Amino acid sequence: MLVQNFLMKVEWVNQDLNTIVIASKQSILRMGICPGAGYRLPQDEAISVHLATMMNSKELAAQIRSIGREVNFDTLNATRKLYTPLHPVAPFPGVVIHRDLKYGDHERHRLDVFQPELAEKQPRPVLIFIHGGGFVRGDKYTPGSPFYDNIGVWAVRNGFCGVNITHRLAPEFQWPTVIQDVAGVIAWVRNHGKAQGLDIGRIYLMGQSAGAAHAASYIAHPGQYAPAPHGLSGAILLSGLYNLETLAVDELTRSYFGDDTSLYRERSSIEGMKNSSVPFLVALAEHDPAYFERQALELLAVLHARDQRLPLFVHLLGHNHLSGILHFGLAGDRLGPAILEFIASHLD
Repeated sequence: MLVQNFLMKVEWVNQDLNTIVIASKQSILRMGICPGAGYRLPQDEAISVHLATMMNSKELAAQIRSIGREVNFDTLNATRKLYTPLHPVAPFPGVVIHRDLKYGDHERHRLDVFQPELAEKQPRPVLIFIHGGGFVRGDKYTPGSPFYDNIGVWAVRNGFCGVNITHRLAPEFQWPTVIQDVAGVIAWVRNHGKAQGLDIGRIYLMGQSAGAAHAASYIAHPGQYAPAPHGLSGAILLSGLYNLETLAVDELTRSYFGDDTSLYRERSSIEGMKNSSVPFLVALAEHDPAYFERQALELLAVLHARDQRLPLFVHLLGHNHLSGILHFGLAGDRLGPAILEFIASHLD
């Protein structure tokens, strides 16, 4: 019933694509590529930049919509091609990047740390980002590409230190391998973070697509790294998969979670997140495939049962499965401000 009611709310909001609806302090944020009617522009962004973004937003949204909802090589590459010219590439003024620091023994146990160029007396909270890639591919950084440096740079320019990670891949490495990899990253931050200017008491974990599934798995299965604590102050999940039992599992998902469907309940994250105390921001793209929508609604229902209120939910208007994270940090991005709102609302 809750899921049906929530879906009705989302359908109602769909009637006005330029309006951002905030139902309560912890509820629905309906956000598009550009500021909608009635939304106060952030004070630290130039109005002229926003006006330029608004003039181009319809064309950009139309191009994204024309790419379609399906997630495959063609649609992902078309989306990257659309966004790559919109971002700068390294070096970034005021930002120092320490590349390929090792957090484990495998060749993919690497992370990049993003810090302000000028040293500060106070340590900064940490935003850890896990990339997507269908469980079988992906990386934190490709030379000459702005992705996913755009996440770490945004972090520095908004008062954080960024940590972008990569991890072992399926099918060579299956569940729960990446839970252990994420635990290794958290341990690295806690052990080395102070020397890097990181506030190890304020760590936020963010993932997109398969990265969101990995972040959720880490939180839902603490037994995989016990007795160490999860070490998180919050998590941001964008277009993830959380319940294998209600998912038409494809080849990529099976490559990580395995072929034995009798294990899917145990390997899902949905119940474990209900039993956790971690605050969540849940995000979804307007043009995500329907199965991502169903997964998000299931997660929202579980978190509502846990907290007796909806978590902060961001529906990214005009975006497909990948474009929301590629738009991150550009003028008109609304996921970044939602993350700041989420973190501010959960400060101790």
